[in-house]
Amino acid sequence: SSDLKRLQASPMRRREYLGAQLLARLVFLVPEVTLPLAFGAWALGMPIRGSATTIAVVSLTGAVAFGGLGLLAASRVRTFEAISGVLNVLMVPMWVLSGVFFASANFPDAVQPVIQILPLTALVDAMRGVVLDGDGLVGVAPQLGVLGVWAVASGGLALAIFRWQ
Repeated sequence: SSDLKRLQASPMRRREYLGAQLLARLVFLVPEVTLPLAFGAWALGMPIRGSATTIAVVSLTGAVAFGGLGLLAASRVRTFEAISGVLNVLMVPMWVLSGVFFASANFPDAVQPVIQILPLTALVDAMRGVVLDGDGLVGVAPQLGVLGVWAVASGGLALAIFRWQ
């Protein structure tokens, strides 16, 4: 909170602050993607059939989409506890529905359209397609589109409603 008050006194614009927050989070993207993939390949014999470039594009697009969601969740909340609660309300249903722990195809057909527009479903499906099936950018274009819409919509809304106080 005191850091935010100091930033408020600076000539920094909202978009510069929010952009710096996203950029800072992207620094950790390389180890967050590389280490689990390397462990899966080394310890579990998981094949990595896709190109590093496609993996990087999918990872970056996913990171920007979820960074936008995080900024949106934090854009009007005043305490870390409240941010945590908001993020749990957003993320727990996605973890359950998006195929992270079990196949999303097991859910009823009536909820499949909702599941398919979730950003985590798009990220999981794209990463599985690239890593396990060797899909290229064209093969994961629909998932990248979903992630792109989430990135633009959540980031734009976060920028529009963010307040220094």
